[in-house]
Amino acid sequence: MGNIYFKTAFVLFFLCLFTAAQGFAQKGIIKGKVTDASTQEAIVGSTVRLDGTTLGQQTDPDGNYTITDVPAGQYTVIISSVSYQNRTLPQVVVTAGKTTVLNSTLKTDSKQLNDVVVTGVRRTNTEVSVINEIRQANVVVSGVSSEQIVKTQDRDAGEVVRRIPGVTIVDNRFIQVRGLSDRYNNVWLNDVTAPSSETDRKSFSFDIIPSSLLDRVLIFKDPSPELPGDFAGGLVKVYLRKPVYNERVLNINYVAGYRDGTTGNDFYTDKAQAGDAFGFGARKREYPRGFPTLTTAYQQYERDFYAKQLENTFGMYRMKAMPDMRLNLSYFDQIKIGDREIGSVSSLNYTNTFTRFNIDRSLSDVSGARTDQFKDDQSTQNIRLGAIQNFSYVLDNGDRLEFRNLFNQQSRNQQVTRQGFSNEGALTRRSYLMGYQGRTTYSGQFAGTHSFNKEKTHFDWVGGYGYSNRNEPDLRRLSYSVTPASTDGTPETQTALTPAAGGVDVNNAGRLYQNLDEHIFTINANVKHKVNVAERDVEIGAGTYLEYRRRHFNARAFGYSLNQGSDPRLLNEDVGNIFAPENIAKNGFRVDEDVNSTYRYGASNELEAAYLSFNIPFTSKLKLLTGARYERNVQKIATGINGVPVNLDVPTNFVLPSANLSYNFTERSLVRASYGRSLNRPEFREAAPFYYYDFDFNVLNLGSLYVNPNTPLKVATIDNFDLRYEFYPSTGELIHVGAFYKNFKNPIENSVVLTTNLVYTFLNAPSANAYGVEVDVKKSLGFLDDAFGTGAFKNISAVFNGALIKSEVKLGDNFVSWNGNRALQGQSPYTFNAGFYYQTPENTWQITALYNVFGPRIVFAGSNDYPDVVELPRHTVDLSLAKTVSSRLSINAGIQDLLNQKVNLVQDYNRDGKYQSSDPSLQGYRRGTYYTLGLRFNIEPRTASVPVP
Repeated sequence: MGNIYFKTAFVLFFLCLFTAAQGFAQKGIIKGKVTDASTQEAIVGSTVRLDGTTLGQQTDPDGNYTITDVPAGQYTVIISSVSYQNRTLPQVVVTAGKTTVLNSTLKTDSKQLNDVVVTGVRRTNTEVSVINEIRQANVVVSGVSSEQIVKTQDRDAGEVVRRIPGVTIVDNRFIQVRGLSDRYNNVWLNDVTAPSSETDRKSFSFDIIPSSLLDRVLIFKDPSPELPGDFAGGLVKVYLRKPVYNERVLNINYVAGYRDGTTGNDFYTDKAQAGDAFGFGARKREYPRGFPTLTTAYQQYERDFYAKQLENTFGMYRMKAMPDMRLNLSYFDQIKIGDREIGSVSSLNYTNTFTRFNIDRSLSDVSGARTDQFKDDQSTQNIRLGAIQNFSYVLDNGDRLEFRNLFNQQSRNQQVTRQGFSNEGALTRRSYLMGYQGRTTYSGQFAGTHSFNKEKTHFDWVGGYGYSNRNEPDLRRLSYSVTPASTDGTPETQTALTPAAGGVDVNNAGRLYQNLDEHIFTINANVKHKVNVAERDVEIGAGTYLEYRRRHFNARAFGYSLNQGSDPRLLNEDVGNIFAPENIAKNGFRVDEDVNSTYRYGASNELEAAYLSFNIPFTSKLKLLTGARYERNVQKIATGINGVPVNLDVPTNFVLPSANLSYNFTERSLVRASYGRSLNRPEFREAAPFYYYDFDFNVLNLGSLYVNPNTPLKVATIDNFDLRYEFYPSTGELIHVGAFYKNFKNPIENSVVLTTNLVYTFLNAPSANAYGVEVDVKKSLGFLDDAFGTGAFKNISAVFNGALIKSEVKLGDNFVSWNGNRALQGQSPYTFNAGFYYQTPENTWQITALYNVFGPRIVFAGSNDYPDVVELPRHTVDLSLAKTVSSRLSINAGIQDLLNQKVNLVQDYNRDGKYQSSDPSLQGYRRGTYYTLGLRFNIEPRTASVPVP
């Protein structure tokens, strides 16, 4: 019933918003956008004033301006900006209660340019500037600008990047490019490697960056000497917003969210601790400082004394799931120090979200017949607190120094109750998982850009430090066997599954404490110099990249068992009371620590790279970028297996050649062809001899050294070929059609190994290949007005991108495949994105409709007895509506995942090579349609009325 009330209120809000908006007419309004006449980029800080009055306004970071409370009449409008010719627009008519749209362009004033040193910031976040950057690039690039991001109402970078051609997102955080899994992609944040807090995978978590702070996101899809060698799908470069000259703006964005099946319903959490509200609750859940290793060396009373210091937190607490909340404050300013100004970008964001999913899981035998079924009731609360502080200083000669800082604190509080049923439908098992995870990420950078020799030499450098911590204290797991109630009135009973006295079973009756720390130090330096050869400016590039990464991982596991001679009825206690302090005694439960497993490792990675490149314009139309990159890498891992030391020390050296050829048919069309070699190195977690129990899939995950201590994983090498045709019909529009081929040697795969239990590990396959085609279109639909004789399409633009991909892994003796040579793990055979954007001429109304789908992709590679686990396609449709009420206030609403299709993981037991919903499902659930309402405030103290000189 609550859902019906909310949906009714949501619809009424839309109607009231639409009706109320019609009453905002006041005197009259003049608004528009000022752009550069040659580049079509927005001009920030230009002055628009009404001659003979005190009314005026300066353009914002996107070139827009709004002059309100203009009395009805006819005016002469004067537009001016430093380094541009003034423009006078006579006979501009303003009507009461209406908006006059006045867009204009300014021409560069060459005379002023000779006399004035312009130290402002070139806009890089507009749709026009990003398209120009893609067009002028020397390699195959795709991207998205903040101007387009605003239209989508996406909340974070994870939602933004899925709009880019060939990109899909896994778990709303991890990126796949061209259907290749996240291990084949690399992420840089402001031109240095991005820190990751993921212990089990390489990828950067994109959900830590709010979309409002993004300047642009670019994905480089083929190698180049100046790019890092460790990628095959794409190198994702995420750029945060820079301060803009004469900008002083405070943006406040508040969004409330409602999710079907969660908001307003019962929700489960664990005992609250100090710091939970802001994501800092992990420290309060750690074991006591100085807690000893619980071995047989201690007497019973000593063991019980220490065991009781572990607080009994196995109980679950019920509450009501509140509406989601997202708050972002961003402040842009110029800090005056003497006669100098330092640009500042400050941001603080807070997110508190809830999800409650009912997940169906099943197990099948070799024939595919379902043997066991499970139903999970999963409650998850995610909190994120983030801060960004960037400073920028422009020297008198135009050189720039920047100091950038990004901090994020995230937490996940998850409670799961799992019910297990036999094939006949009888309840046989009940399991619980209770856990809290805290993740801390920091990235700090000091950077500079310099020009010498009359702009012939450019030098840029970045020094960076990254820190990530993942603290998962007190992960509790407990399982019971269940005896159903009988027809004679005997009630249901449950008996805890604990091992024999002195045994340790962390997965069924235990608690696990994990902590990971990682530090990254980086230096990136590049120099480019132009020399004249045969009347052509040849650009020679050289640079170096140094990275040192250090990781420390430690875990402690404790298990509960019932002492011999104790009352067995203690095993029937419920989950909240079974391990209460009074039950930890000689005639009750004991706690043992698992000291024989590999619960810790130390690791480091040293990377030294250098490159040399030549950008050669053979003619005005034909250009070649070629060169080579040298990378030396040393990976070290130190740990032990059952007391036997394991030390991995693997140095590798690679030379990575590349060549990118482009030919411009006209100013609006060109073709690119490229070749380059790249790498894929094993990650620490993939190599380390650590095993981890995955509660979701009921499997063990082993590092490769645990299976083969003397055989480290090999570095995979990839030969990449690309061909793309690019056409730019007009400003802000593009059409790209391309094809690619990739050949892999020693690709690293996550696959089943043959043991008595279901176990996954990482292995090198001998080889693989992938090839496909891509299409990317951004186009205004105004041309349809001529065809249909109407003006209905002039305010509509469309975006479409799609990719078709085929891949195949050639398996060796290490793999026992279900269906012979299969697709690459994580690879989607197709991805499609489409979007329609409608804006009224005065930009007061904005409506967006977006569609996304990906093809079936392998989550886990299977074996003869266990088929591949494949995620089926899922169609998503998102709608958003935004209304600009005034220059300072806008209201937005959205509906995400309108179709609410099932997330479904299946297994192809009938061996027909097809993946469809009729195949046995391993896991399935619905996320729930998501509704949002938001307010956005823009406070601009410096952009009040500009007096006439």
